[in-house]
Amino acid sequence: MQTRLTRQELDALTLRWEQWEAEATTNSRRIVRARLHLLFLLFRFGGLRLGEALELNAKAAVDVVTCMVHIPGASARDVLLPMGCMRNIRRILSLPEAEEMGTEFLHFDQGFVRRKFYEVAKALAFDSALVGPRALRYARGLELLELHVPFNLVQKFLGQQKNSQIAAFLDFAGGEARRLISGSAAQDGRKDCRNSMLGVVTGIELGMRSVRVEVTAFSDISLIALCSHKDFSRMDLHLNQVVTAFIDPDQIAVAPESHSGGFSNRLCGPVEELHREQVETFIGVRLPDGTKIYSHQETAVLDRMRLYEGKKVWLFFPARAVKLSAR
Repeated sequence: MQTRLTRQELDALTLRWEQWEAEATTNSRRIVRARLHLLFLLFRFGGLRLGEALELNAKAAVDVVTCMVHIPGASARDVLLPMGCMRNIRRILSLPEAEEMGTEFLHFDQGFVRRKFYEVAKALAFDSALVGPRALRYARGLELLELHVPFNLVQKFLGQQKNSQIAAFLDFAGGEARRLISGSAAQDGRKDCRNSMLGVVTGIELGMRSVRVEVTAFSDISLIALCSHKDFSRMDLHLNQVVTAFIDPDQIAVAPESHSGGFSNRLCGPVEELHREQVETFIGVRLPDGTKIYSHQETAVLDRMRLYEGKKVWLFFPARAVKLSAR
């Protein structure tokens, strides 16, 4: 089942909108179609939310020289539009109605907008779930990730501040954004990207030698990481930033029960994999959210615990075992 439009399909839909506007048979219909076309361009290339676009005074907010759009509101931001879409945007904003109507120029009923978007795409036989304002907004975010734009910049581009907003984008198209971010992190000098979790920075504490960073995964699992001031500055870490946390499998201790001894991080789950060798055993533990954490343990130590697949165990590791990547 297709979960998103390809780049070629997005290009075809963009062309179809131009044709649909040009097919208007009366002046009043031409103005309405131009206004809807402008909404499409703001979703497709600017990543605006439907509510943001409908309240926008496009004539005042869009700088047709610098191609910058200022989006006011709770998620205020400045968004740069690509040059390729500016020809139509300049043309539509040059209409007298754009000046006369102000914020009313883009004001439509949300249901009406969605129906028109489905109607325009119908000629291309695209699934309606892939051509609405939200799908187009998220498709733009995925395009930026595919162009290797860092996720924190994509997050700012889309105006995402709440964990629920970020999680919705990461789950779009079957989790495509998650895969792109994980693939980018895999290129960050790491051959083994197991034991990785995607989460949001929810706490920062600056020390003299190190920085303590709290990361909350989207499944509400919390991790504590320690990083150097150099790495902290290099990644430009800040609250609500999405990062990938990697847990070193060689620094994870395993115990059959919980205890409080000296570790910043504690996780729990059933053993799902046991690969025993004479000296070392490779163990995989499934967390409640489905993430699998692997650990390398001395076989002699694990033998005394009498582990077996399905047995519940606790994983303990220090904050320095957690490495962060902001790519």
